[in-house]
Amino acid sequence: MPPPTNWAANSSQDWLFPRDRPGQHLSDTVLGRRLTAHNIPNRPARATALVAFAQDLPPAVLGPMLGLHPVTAAHWRRRASTDWTTYLEARLATPPP
Repeated sequence: MPPPTNWAANSSQDWLFPRDRPGQHLSDTVLGRRLTAHNIPNRPARATALVAFAQDLPPAVLGPMLGLHPVTAAHWRRRASTDWTTYLEARLATPPP
């Protein structure tokens, strides 16, 4: 089977997703649509990046930096939390077999 001809490595273009205006990046909407058109999921990667940021940054910094609502930034911080209190309480409430 011959290699695909539409891959960036087999193209004469330097950009995987070229734009009509050189030197300017694609908008997030356009890039998302192009990734979807190539069956490349971007939601898992986005979630992973947000959790990584939320582990390192407080919501007051994360929200404005990424344009998130303060409640959303706090939600991502809770999601990325490394607090084991809830888990330990659940383990203590359930006796071992």
